[in-house]
Order: sequence, then structure tokens, then C-alpha cells
Amino acid sequence: MSALPDRPLRVLFVTTAYPANVADPRGTFVHALARALVRLGDVRVTVLAPGAPDAPASERRDGVEIRRARYWTRRGQALAVGHHGIVPNLRRRPWLALQVPALVAALTREAVRLAGDADVVHAHWVYPGGLAGLAARRRRGVPLVVTSHGTDLNLTMRSRLLRWLARRVALGADACLGVSHAMVERFLALGVPAERVRYVPLGVQTTGPADTAPARADDAAFAVWYVGGLTRNKSVETLVRAHAELARRGRRTTLTVVGSGPEEPALRALVAELGAGDAVRFLGPKPPAEIPGLLAGADALVLPSRAEGRGLVLLEAMAAGVPVVASDIPGPREIVLEGETGLRFPVGDALRLADAVERLLSDAALRARLASGGRALIAREGLTTDASAARHLAVYRAVLADAQRPH
Repeated sequence: MSALPDRPLRVLFVTTAYPANVADPRGTFVHALARALVRLGDVRVTVLAPGAPDAPASERRDGVEIRRARYWTRRGQALAVGHHGIVPNLRRRPWLALQVPALVAALTREAVRLAGDADVVHAHWVYPGGLAGLAARRRRGVPLVVTSHGTDLNLTMRSRLLRWLARRVALGADACLGVSHAMVERFLALGVPAERVRYVPLGVQTTGPADTAPARADDAAFAVWYVGGLTRNKSVETLVRAHAELARRGRRTTLTVVGSGPEEPALRALVAELGAGDAVRFLGPKPPAEIPGLLAGADALVLPSRAEGRGLVLLEAMAAGVPVVASDIPGPREIVLEGETGLRFPVGDALRLADAVERLLSDAALRARLASGGRALIAREGLTTDASAARHLAVYRAVLADAQRPH
């Protein structure tokens, strides 16, 4: 194998979250990276994802070859579908644990097969995709790159089994990539040598509809938005309570929630209990292509999560010129710089979140400064999709070159 083949570099993505269609928001950042790599012109990307009831077994989209591994009856494949993710799906329907071994086996079988035509295998999430990627590396001798997007390594803190699995995959990979410095530290804590761990962030498109902070009429209600899954980890309940607190303070705000998930019924019930129904909208999930346009109507975006890899939606809002507020946790705090690119609040603290939103509502100069600072951060750190693709390509070439050297 040549470290720099004289043909397009062949990369196999292995992932458990991937959009089943153009309207599916789950795993869109994986597809965005694959599409950007293809745009570079000297990379060919094949994506291996779990089967889904309404998705074809194979297709080509935006120049990316997509293969889906069937792991149950076609209509019964429910573990890795929907907008919620594997862990929330298991919490909602514990019997889906029966599908976990079948999913791992199907991904492993197909990864080994497809790796025969690949130069590099890139597993997104340490498990279960990383387990399949590790099997492909051992069977085919193809270098393995593993990315943690946050959920996987964050969960290792709660489970010895998951920590053991993550360590096994990470130590067997040729390169471990963290989308944030916090994820890099998690890899190092697993015992991965520092020379095999890299910070490689994802990015966003910066050609959206807004290049300036959104203007608002003085008499308009302040429009607060949330975009993401409605799961326990996202802690949208904190945002709902903060919205009610602002109403008690006499502040005119509206809250728009974009997304779906198992917590939606409880959130709707909480809105009703707090008497905030008239000013809260649940829009449901929206196609990823519509998000930049929707964000143009926001005065602020809030991400109240309890844990995140980075919080890519924060960068999407910054690119759209929308001020952001995020919980003060590893990952988001790397890009939400207090008073420069956004505001932060203690995780789960609805009163402090209400304070932060009230600051934005009351200070147009602050909103403009944060909007400008967010766009400057993206430019300064190269947090665009194309820049991320170039960084990933450099990693692939490096592991190929290293694999060729005698050890």
C-alpha cells in the first residue's frame, strides 16, 4: 500500500448516526464531512451505517457512497433510527437491547468486507462503530482512525464496561480524534499515547443567509430558540423554566423548540404547568438545510445540555450571526467565550440562564458584540466544514505514511 496513492484516497466511514434522507437531522455532521472530503477532489468516501426501515440498502448522495448494514428484520430495525439516538432509544424501549449484539455484528461484518477496498477506516464514535472498525483493521490491515463526538466518551464515566470497550478500541486505533480539547483529554485518560491523539474539530458552512446580527423591533418579544434533540441530557427543561422565570420578571420572550425526542411529552406538560403555553412553540424536527434560515429569526440560541462533545449548533448559530448562551460544561466552553462569543451559565440553573437571556434582551450592543465575536472565532480557528475536511485528510495521509514505516 502506498502512503500517497496516485488515485483518489479511499476512506470508509463507519457510523451509527447518519441521515436516512435529506430531511433527517441525525448525524448530518458526518455526512457534511464526507461531502466536504469528496469536494476536495482526491478522496472517495463510502459510509457504512445501520439499516433503517425507510432507507435503501445502498445509495449515492452528494458524491458519497452509502451502505447500510441490515441487523434485524427490515421493518424492525429500531435501535439506531429516529432523531433520538441509541441511548435514548434504549431508555424508551429497553427491549431494544436485544438488537445491540446484532447491530455490532452486522456493522463488523460489513466493515471487514468494505475495508478490503479502503485505504483508511474512520469510525465515528468509539463504540459500536469503533468496534467494527477495529475488527476491520485487524482483518484487513487498514489503518483505523476513531473520532469521539462526545456521547461515547462522556458515557464511559458512568460504566466500567463502556470504559473497557472504549479503551480497547482507542488503544487499537492508529489515531484518535477529539472534536474538542475535552474529548482529547478523555482519550489521554484512557491511556492512549499523546502522539496518537489529535484535536480535529468539525465545522459549519459559513455561506448562510445572515452575515450580521439579526435586527429586531424594539417592541417585539425577544425570540429565544433551541435546536436539538429532546433528550434528558439536553436539559431543555432548564430552558423552559428559565423562560417562565423571565415571564415572571415581566420580560416579553418567546421560546421556539426545534427537534423531537422522548422528553417532548414531559416538556409540553411542564409548559402547561408553568402557564407558558402561549409563548412556547414546538416545531418538531426540521431538515438540516432549513436550520440556517430558521435561525435568522432568532434573537438568541440556547444550548442547556448537561454534556456535549462540542455543540455544533452553537457554531451554526454563530455563523448565522445569532448570539448564543450555553451551559458551562467541557466542549461548549471552548467556543462560548464569556462576553466575547457568547454567555454561559451553570448547568441546570434556570435562574442563572434567565439572567443571561435578560442581559442579551436588555443590551443591543452586547448582542452585536457577541454576534461579531462568534463569526470571528469561526474565521480565526478555521471552524468551517472545508477546513475540517482538510484537517481530516492530513490525518489520513499521516496514518498511511506511518503504516508504511518499519516498526
